[in-house]
Formats: sequence, C-alpha cells, structure tokens
Amino acid sequence: MMTEIFAQGDLLIERVPDVAPSGTVEENAEGAPVVLAEGEETGHRHAICERVTMFRDDRLARDIPAGLYIGHVQVSSAYARVTHDEHAPLTLPRGTYRVRRQRELGPRDARVLAD
Repeated sequence: MMTEIFAQGDLLIERVPDVAPSGTVEENAEGAPVVLAEGEETGHRHAICERVTMFRDDRLARDIPAGLYIGHVQVSSAYARVTHDEHAPLTLPRGTYRVRRQRELGPRDARVLAD
C-alpha cells in the first residue's frame, strides 16, 4: 500500500494505520478550531474546524527528527478540512494522520558525518 502524504505549506500530513489515541489527547467541539501549527512570522495557522481528536505521543514518532513531530489527528467523520490563509484547503478523509513540520535545512543544519 502506498503511503498517502498531504502537504500544506511547511506541514506534512501522513496517513497512518488507526491507533487508539494516547499521550496528550485534545478534542474540539464542532466549529472550534484545532490548531495544528501557527506560522512564526505571519501568525497564520493551519487549523481544522470539523470535529477531530488530536493527540501527541512521542512513541509513535520515533522515526521523526526531534522538534518536527506535531501530533496525530483522528478524523472520525467523513472528512476534515485543514485550512490556512495562504494555502488551498486540504481535505482529509476519515482516518488517522501523523502531522509533522517539514522544514528547509539551512547552512547551520548541515552536518559532517564521520564514519
């Protein structure tokens, strides 16, 4: 099965097998936005207004570099839309997703790998 990956700005949203929410769990009321990430400079945010469960469990993100993992989102209705002021909305079908930042590496991030 091919992994489904959605991107919106600097967010990568990857469809993962369903798991029971664990770690820190947050649920929103219908119409109250769950903010996945907020732009540091612009203040624009990636948000979902449909009802979803967001949870963060670092054990489910061991393969992601520290600092890039945001959390998991579970969509139990038919879909949820991720909105952002500067990007087209993203529609996520029912399922579980792992949300992370994808950031461009700057010169300071370059590492010399020694054997």
